[in-house]
Amino acid sequence: MMQHGGQPRRGGRAVEDTAGDAAGRPARRAAWRAGLTALGALALCGAGRAGAQGFGLNEIGSCAIARGFAVTGAPCEDASVLYWNPGAAATLPRGLSVYGGVSAIQVDGSFTQDYTRRRHAGDVPVEVPPFVGATWKGKGRVALGLAAYVPYGLTSQWGDDFVGRFSAQRASLQSVYVQPTLAVAVIPGRLSVGGGPVIGHSTLELRQALDIAGQQIPGQPAGITFARLGFAPGTEFARARVRGTAMGVGYNLGAHARLTDRLTLGVRYLSQVRFDYDGAEAEFTPSPSAQQYVLRNGNPILATPLAGALGLRAGSTLADLTRPNFGAGQALAPGQTASTRIDHPAQLQAGLGWSTKATTLSADYARIRWSSFRTLPVDFGPTSPLTRTLLEDYEDAHSFRLGAEHRTRGGIAARAGFSYATSPAPDETVTPLLPDMDRYNLAFGAGIPLGGRYVLDAGYLRVETAGRRGRSGERPASFTPAQTVEQLNDGWYALDANVFTLSLKARF
Repeated sequence: MMQHGGQPRRGGRAVEDTAGDAAGRPARRAAWRAGLTALGALALCGAGRAGAQGFGLNEIGSCAIARGFAVTGAPCEDASVLYWNPGAAATLPRGLSVYGGVSAIQVDGSFTQDYTRRRHAGDVPVEVPPFVGATWKGKGRVALGLAAYVPYGLTSQWGDDFVGRFSAQRASLQSVYVQPTLAVAVIPGRLSVGGGPVIGHSTLELRQALDIAGQQIPGQPAGITFARLGFAPGTEFARARVRGTAMGVGYNLGAHARLTDRLTLGVRYLSQVRFDYDGAEAEFTPSPSAQQYVLRNGNPILATPLAGALGLRAGSTLADLTRPNFGAGQALAPGQTASTRIDHPAQLQAGLGWSTKATTLSADYARIRWSSFRTLPVDFGPTSPLTRTLLEDYEDAHSFRLGAEHRTRGGIAARAGFSYATSPAPDETVTPLLPDMDRYNLAFGAGIPLGGRYVLDAGYLRVETAGRRGRSGERPASFTPAQTVEQLNDGWYALDANVFTLSLKARF
């Protein structure tokens, strides 16, 4: 009845709901439940990601990117230091410095299903997260700074025929942090500390297809779904879109020490920030394919006793059956809301730097506390049966980073870096929403002086992965620890990315 990926064949089959509103309510409640599950999945968001784990982003400052993000102990001499190590802001030259730039992130991803061997290519748009910051240092020990950056973000998007679109077709999260900073040279030339609050604003969106096969048949006992009428799994009847915004507050602290004339040490801690998405909007629209899904004579749907009870007849469409659900006051009507919460995890990073007059080498280690992301509450009100808690069971992630910079006599800085990042997602939580995996990052770039006041930084980052097994749908409620991950996962995810970055620094 269906082609792979849930697309209807020409002359497909469908049904019409003529049993009245009372009989239709159970089906609408089930469809509503599927739509609301989209919001719960969305809270995992946060793939426009490239150089970080989970839905984290490290694309903050072109100099830092080109040096493989190994800049905590040997920071770049620009305002990106406010993110990477706010304590090192007190080591910058005197005066006012402004730094701004963007990174274009191009992601190539795919999912190959075991059963069909069909490869579904991702459809992720190019993301361009910005960074802007300014620092000022006078004759004393104090330095001030202000920066805006995107430490967490995701865009994961798939085509209309993607087999996993019932889990997520598009997931987008962008969180912007604004950070004022105060740094002090406690021991001038030897030890400086600094930090400041971070005020975050986050936006999220999820688009998801809804499957009629798993919906409850009106008037039938629980568990009797439209699959019993011959609808194959993957029969799309509606699409859900959920959008919400939230604010959160945290802090970023750092310290920088010069241990010898050539050896430096840096430590930075970015706190966890909680975002409560209250009153997120849920919008449901009929699927275009539902109108094309027509019921024909001889179809198993018509041959079942329930067909007569539901008033099914030849020539009806899936859209005819589900249309009442989208009316005013019905389950898929406009104006639905729900709430959820996403904790953006804390980050701890430490690094060493070794430098001569012309060359700097650096090595960093970062730990991202994704273990705080064990469960995900989804709240539709104290009396709603749809309120639930999803299990994600993320683990802490680790990153190892190396960087190098060499300055020529003309002042040009040649840079290179390498980093390796582990994935926080366990094997049973690799989904279309966030098919995360371990990654290797190779970077290079240059800083080019433009007169005595300006410097243009450019860089390129290549992200490579080995791929990873995962699933095309959400973890079923029946999944138990006694079952193996191989019983859950049904395909192979592949991912690589290219990041092009450009920034401009001005000193006054």
